[in-house]
Amino acid sequence: MSGEMGRPPLEGADRGELHSRLDELAWAFARRAAGLGPDDVPVTVHDDNLSDDQIKAARLARLAICRHLERLVGSSIRVDVGEALEHGADWEEVAEVLGVSRQAVAKRFGDLRRGERVAVVISRRDRVREYADDPRVRVGEVGGPEQYASDRGIWPIGKTVRAEARYAVVAVDGTVRRLYALDPDGWSEVEPNKWQFSAVGDRELTKHEITAAYQVGELPLQLGDDCPTRAGGAYRPHWF
Repeated sequence: MSGEMGRPPLEGADRGELHSRLDELAWAFARRAAGLGPDDVPVTVHDDNLSDDQIKAARLARLAICRHLERLVGSSIRVDVGEALEHGADWEEVAEVLGVSRQAVAKRFGDLRRGERVAVVISRRDRVREYADDPRVRVGEVGGPEQYASDRGIWPIGKTVRAEARYAVVAVDGTVRRLYALDPDGWSEVEPNKWQFSAVGDRELTKHEITAAYQVGELPLQLGDDCPTRAGGAYRPHWF
């Protein structure tokens, strides 16, 4: 957000332009879904150029598209709130931007940040991908000695989490599979704003180590626990 805190990110002409572009985008997809031409815009039911059936089809298509946008915006808001919190924002700042009370924000997004401790969570599907421009080449559930390099990332992890997280949790297809103790001095910025962690001893935690850390409240999850993927990518901070 540009400008000083508390100033709306969009004012006047900018807000009008955003509304206009979203309206045009929704109509473009609605016309396509209803089988209308690019210039057919059923503004009212009295449009003489279109039949009642055409107007009905276009309006129902636009309704479905707007409903999809509503869900997409809701998901995007959660991602942005989580990213803002991870990068140093507090509930008051989020509440001010959304124009609601701190209590309302904490109630709605409390699952994004609970407690004073945080763990790095990577929750991905059980698959392997290859990228020619990635020094690791193969990422995901690659297995063997390459698995540690794949788990280390690169991830868009904010400074608050890098400073405070002591453990990394890796889940696959919704179930915790590996855990690492993090070296607090072992973070490397591989790309702008994307980081790679280092585990203590460059290895996974043993079952005994995991149980001991979990029992004293240092770990929020242990092997076999549910840890589903969420919108916004494989990485997320887990506050507990």
